[in-house]
Amino acid sequence: SAPAEIVARLIPILGPFNKTNAPLSAATRFTEDLNFDSLIVMEFVAAVEDAFDISVPLNILPDVATVGELATAIEKILTESISR
Repeated sequence: SAPAEIVARLIPILGPFNKTNAPLSAATRFTEDLNFDSLIVMEFVAAVEDAFDISVPLNILPDVATVGELATAIEKILTESISR
């Protein structure tokens, strides 16, 4: 399941990008619920990278459909950066 503390940090970052006023949770889908297109995705990823001080590899994005999946990916990136 998605790391709750990362989901809790993602929700406020998502706020300005939530043009559909969809309820935001780990289950929120970027394409279907938030109508994200590729440009919004890039802006959102940049905001996430700034907030978490990480670099998100673009090749993971096709596999990330929900806020929870993104939180799990961020947790993995954070864990890998700590172990380096």
